[in-house]
Amino acid sequence: MLPALLLAILAAAPRTATAPLPLAGPDVLPLRAGQPETLYINFDGAVLRRGCGNDSRHDCSTLADLFDGYVGPFIGTEGRRVSIVQAVRKDLQDFGVRATTRRPAGPDADYTMVLYGDIGDQDFAGVAPYVDCGNLWPNDTCFAGAYLGSNVGATIILQEAAHTWGLEHVDSEFDNLHPFVAQPTPYFQDRCNKIVANTDLEQIGGVCNSVHELFCETGHQNSYQELLYLFGPAVPDTVAPTIDLTSPEHGSYHVRPVELSLLGTITDDLEPQLYAITVAQSGQTLFTGENIKVDLLLKNPPAGDYDLEVTAVDGGGNPGKARVRFTILAEGSEDPDTDSAGTATEPATTAPDTDTSTGDPSTDGDGGCRLVTSPGLLALLLLARRRSRR
Repeated sequence: MLPALLLAILAAAPRTATAPLPLAGPDVLPLRAGQPETLYINFDGAVLRRGCGNDSRHDCSTLADLFDGYVGPFIGTEGRRVSIVQAVRKDLQDFGVRATTRRPAGPDADYTMVLYGDIGDQDFAGVAPYVDCGNLWPNDTCFAGAYLGSNVGATIILQEAAHTWGLEHVDSEFDNLHPFVAQPTPYFQDRCNKIVANTDLEQIGGVCNSVHELFCETGHQNSYQELLYLFGPAVPDTVAPTIDLTSPEHGSYHVRPVELSLLGTITDDLEPQLYAITVAQSGQTLFTGENIKVDLLLKNPPAGDYDLEVTAVDGGGNPGKARVRFTILAEGSEDPDTDSAGTATEPATTAPDTDTSTGDPSTDGDGGCRLVTSPGLLALLLLARRRSRR
């Protein structure tokens, strides 16, 4: 039997794997070849349950005692989370595996869960409970240490999940299944690599040969072809994001000089991700950029009525739209939003229009880029905190 698979990280000094656990599933072909899969990356931590197998839906794990029954949350920034998830999705872009940070809901939801967080003082970076040949058992739970680097983090996540899908370690340092992260951007290689047992790269014949031998000779594995066989090609993203603009208030009045925050949250089935954000007024584009949310500053815009249309396009090309209307009054004007005593009154009740029709990790900071538009239009300052791209 092949040991349960541990991933050691080659950083400033390499980590070593713990004593292997001699567990593997039966060597069988998948029952549901070509069936898409959901990969839930859990950054929030969990109290692990014992005695219920490795059921991701109930935070069950046969390895619970290894972590004293608890995995702490990932303490990195929101931008780091996005960067890690984007790196995972890049390596999965050819396969029918959708990576999400939102736990799938419903009694019939099947998903693999990787707990990405504080796994305590371990001498390994990630671990899976077994090698599940042919992905026979759904809803597995596996673990990855909370590394900040997006490529390292993505490789740990992908390797441990892949073990629960029946993939074994190989000797190619460019493959995501190599037992050390020896290259900055490994991936699932479309070639037959030699299967190895451990971090010493001891060559073995492999245990999941019913699937391996569909693409390679005995003792070798083609990671790319196996994932394509198990889960089929990529599932198109057809769900548009929804934008909820929270500032400025719709129908509000503001007297110059003034700085207004244009803020909004973006909800999507594959959040978090970077969205291509556009702000337009009367059909003229005022701002374009990338962010995980709407986070702009309107710097003392000229007096007048404004009707801003904000568009966010996700990675699948689906646009979500929202609008906000407000008025900027000349300096010295009376603000209709306040009474004579200076008390704020309720804003106009007309609801904003919305439209959700389909049609190198950066560091966090407060720097941004100023966009000065033509007379009569807005000057926008992008607040780049938590902005992230791979």
